[in-house]
Amino acid sequence: VYTDGGEQRNRGIELSAFGEPTYGVRLLGGLTLLDAELTSTQDGLNEGNRAIGVPRTQANIGGEWDVPGTNGLTLTSRLVYTGSQYADTANDLEIPSWTRLDLGARYRMVIDERDVTLRARLDNATGRDYWASV
Repeated sequence: VYTDGGEQRNRGIELSAFGEPTYGVRLLGGLTLLDAELTSTQDGLNEGNRAIGVPRTQANIGGEWDVPGTNGLTLTSRLVYTGSQYADTANDLEIPSWTRLDLGARYRMVIDERDVTLRARLDNATGRDYWASV
């Protein structure tokens, strides 16, 4: 007999910050700390273990820089960190933490009296392999 049962408790905190420390430079960052615990499992075998696919820590910081003298060009970047996580309820199969760097640019201009924004983005600029989700 299969049942879709069990309970999971999530406790944590999420912080984010945004600012423009100097004209033309914007920063945005976030941090999540999460304790996701299996509180009720079949036969109690995995109670107290971490939940599948939920890292304890996730963090990101992004930046934008309006390039002086270009009238519309902005360079962007983002660094994303995801902590290790488990792929099974027994917590035997651990997926390692990973960090990813994304780079981009956008150019704002007017064409035929319309505001136009061109964007280019390169996700995972370092080409590192990682697990996006479980």
